[in-house]
Amino acid sequence: MSATRNSAGNAGEGETPPGASAIDSVYRFLSSVRFAIFVLSCIAVSCVIGTLIPQQAPAQEYLSRYSPSTYAILRFLDLTDVFHSPWFLFLAGLFVVNLFFCSLERLGRFLRGQREHRLPTEKALEAMLHFRLEGKRIEEAAALFRGYGQAGSDERGMVLHKGTISRYGVYVIHGSIIIILIGSVLGLMFGYRGSVTLAKGEMKNAILKQGESPTPLPLGFAIKLRDFQVSFYPNGEPKDYVSSVEVIDQGRVVRQADVRVNHPLSYGGATIYQATYGSDPAFLFDIGGEKVRLLQGSAYRKGPLTIMAVRFERSIHNFGPGVLIAYLEGNETKTSWFVRDVPKLREKDLMGVPVRLDGIASEYYTGLEVAHDPGVWVVWTGFAMILFGLYINFFMYERRIYLLKTPGGVLVAGSAPRNRDAFREEFEKRREKAHGTEQ
Repeated sequence: MSATRNSAGNAGEGETPPGASAIDSVYRFLSSVRFAIFVLSCIAVSCVIGTLIPQQAPAQEYLSRYSPSTYAILRFLDLTDVFHSPWFLFLAGLFVVNLFFCSLERLGRFLRGQREHRLPTEKALEAMLHFRLEGKRIEEAAALFRGYGQAGSDERGMVLHKGTISRYGVYVIHGSIIIILIGSVLGLMFGYRGSVTLAKGEMKNAILKQGESPTPLPLGFAIKLRDFQVSFYPNGEPKDYVSSVEVIDQGRVVRQADVRVNHPLSYGGATIYQATYGSDPAFLFDIGGEKVRLLQGSAYRKGPLTIMAVRFERSIHNFGPGVLIAYLEGNETKTSWFVRDVPKLREKDLMGVPVRLDGIASEYYTGLEVAHDPGVWVVWTGFAMILFGLYINFFMYERRIYLLKTPGGVLVAGSAPRNRDAFREEFEKRREKAHGTEQ
């Protein structure tokens, strides 16, 4: 019997009943729990892979871990950037489709079942919480339940209800999950994350986008570092570091702010975070009586002399810090070490120009991270909807009141699918009020 009934039209979950069209078959498959489990399993495996394999790392890091052939396979399968890969976005899209169809089908069944509530029999009502009002009319009984709406009525009486919104909580939660997933996919597809390093007074209008091969990405505006300050604990650990930056758009300063850890700056859809910092040596020279500040890799020209700070060493044969200077003598490049703590090696004559190293200072630079996520507000909207859905699902509950005409008056009965203790307490208060025994 059961087999005959199933083949006649009660197909199992995810199965297509006989005579169904191809569209119905696809719809039932995409809305099935089996399909949801399959997609979620694939997403879970992808997340594990994305955790075990470094993501968006430089090629050198992969080659230090894997052979060239293994690295080539990982790149071909997009396993070095799982969460931005087309196949991962496709899986996320399939899950959104499945959740949407599941919610749509369940909501459809729910709405189709929202007919006008009918009064049960007197015997059925006496099995619920109930009391009788002698000599009263239906309208007088209904007045006891202010705040309730009418859900149905006939010649026998009336049905009242309250808190029916709680039945929609699960659909709000389902919808919010879909919105969160859509926001996440938007961020993965159209967002970016990169970094920029700035020395004091330096300005840049592009960042290095994260990836195996970092590429410059124009921002549409420029960031200038006005100042950088760092403070330390007594043990030498950094206590706080802050970048005072200017945002320059179309040649004018539009924002000034201090960027520190957990206090980012937002502009033009991008968020600027304080990520790291470091220091570079700055070499203070006296060249022919002129005070000159050189950074590593920078050059200076005075008359026939052109010099460049090529290399810095913190200790040269235990004599202290020094810098290797390159200079041109004719068409020949020559080098000479200047050592700060050795007088004979601190001052020299190059091309007839006296050059003296007066000091070596540390110049801090800041490392900023810049991120743009167009789906972030969509995700926040989804989270707000989840909270609302959880609230109406757990803190609100549906209850019904049945008012049945009887020869002597009105039979009042009530029921609640959930939170029955709270409903019993409410119902008893209404009964006491009706009989004039309310305390």
